[in-house]
Amino acid sequence: MILSKQEWLEQADKVLTELKACRPLSVAAVQRLREEIKLQTTYDSNAIEGSTLTLRETVLVVKEGITVGSGKPIRDVMAARGYAAGFDAIFDFIGNRTELSEALILNFHKYVMLGALPQFYGIFRDHNVRILGTECKTAEYWEIPYKIRELVDWFNDPSNLLHPIEKASLFHARFETIHPFSDGNGRTGRLLLNYMLVRDGYWPVNIRYAEDQERYYDALASYNRDDSADALTCLIAERAIEQLNYCIEIASQQQACQTILDTERSHR
Repeated sequence: MILSKQEWLEQADKVLTELKACRPLSVAAVQRLREEIKLQTTYDSNAIEGSTLTLRETVLVVKEGITVGSGKPIRDVMAARGYAAGFDAIFDFIGNRTELSEALILNFHKYVMLGALPQFYGIFRDHNVRILGTECKTAEYWEIPYKIRELVDWFNDPSNLLHPIEKASLFHARFETIHPFSDGNGRTGRLLLNYMLVRDGYWPVNIRYAEDQERYYDALASYNRDDSADALTCLIAERAIEQLNYCIEIASQQQACQTILDTERSHR
């Protein structure tokens, strides 16, 4: 479906309103849906960064605590566990009303770097880097603390009235362009993206490895080239709508089940 950025955002608002009008999901349904998207996004987010684990292997590592067979790098196993823990932490941070800050960004980075060398945990890079295969000019290493503080202040500014999806998408594009860490920038950025969306009432989104990787990279390149995050906003809005519609489907099933139970009770 080819829609403009504004049309995607309006559609996201419409579907979110529809979900809020539904009977609230049961605690069990919420837990199951969160677990499902956690496993899927752990697989996809790590696959985008080159992980060799399949979706099934990711489930075994994260849900069952099983170390997969030989030939799989331990780094990939630890990355899956770390990302999944970071995903769970999103809801803890929001439950504790933790605001976006430099410290929160560093915390999310510690999760995705599980299994890496300790000197890389939650620490901004001290050297310049290039993103191979792109023309993106990342921040100079000495600029990073200032640029991150500036980005956080921009996001937290009460006068910043952008649509939540556009605001989160623009933050993500800027964050990835700064590229503040030696490794783990993409995964940290995607955890932050979902933290922002969930904080504003949406469900987490999943940028899919097989279907979305090229579009996702093209959207980031578009921001680097044109200073526009419209393409990324459209992608995130589309994935947000997809997840919201899935939640509406589950809510409808629960309502139908409750209606049947109520009918049966009324005939006793």
